[in-house]
Amino acid sequence: MHFLLLGATGRTGKHVVSELLSQGHTAVALVRTPGTLSPHPGLTLVTGSPLSKADIRKTLTAAPSLTPSAAIFTLNCARKTDSPFAQPVSPPRLLADSCANVCEVLEQAGIHRIVVLSTAGVGDSWAPMPWVSKAFMGWTNIKYALEDHSLLDQEIRSTNLDWTLVRGSRLEFDDPKKATEAKDVETLGSSGAGLRMTDSVSVASAARFLVKCAVEGLFVKQAVVIRD
Repeated sequence: MHFLLLGATGRTGKHVVSELLSQGHTAVALVRTPGTLSPHPGLTLVTGSPLSKADIRKTLTAAPSLTPSAAIFTLNCARKTDSPFAQPVSPPRLLADSCANVCEVLEQAGIHRIVVLSTAGVGDSWAPMPWVSKAFMGWTNIKYALEDHSLLDQEIRSTNLDWTLVRGSRLEFDDPKKATEAKDVETLGSSGAGLRMTDSVSVASAARFLVKCAVEGLFVKQAVVIRD
């Protein structure tokens, strides 16, 4: 299969690229800054912004004789540092507007499948969350990313696409001292009932699950919370 990737230069997105290519798939990635993703056989890079529909359209014909059959969206909001208290630097609706743009372009091109990395705490997964997690997310600058993910959730549900929202529990980033092994995740349904404050999911495991959903057509028009 051939995939359109948004957010391929991020920490989860890079694992999505590796997972797809290792399975023999091909991909075209829209990247905002050239050089942020190393070239690989089977990977086509297009420079542009997910906030530009024209740039997204360029990706559909960027790989000769290949048209994406699905999109995987792993864009995330950026802060000045990894600290949850750090000031956000992304536009307030980066995720929602980017996803709306991608969905419109895909629908116009007759491409119906998109898998999106979201986060636990969005939509019906907010109520079952531990109160400590709610307090932490509400009192820190994480709340801005949560708001954008919530807007994205609303945008994608208004489309006619076969979407999947993968709501990751707390993302665990790669340990530079050791290789990160992707593992099968546990799914907790849309609401994430039973999610604990200590639960997390590695970016490698999340990426594997995103690819699995896209390739096998899992959880169509559904949200699903995941944890390791």
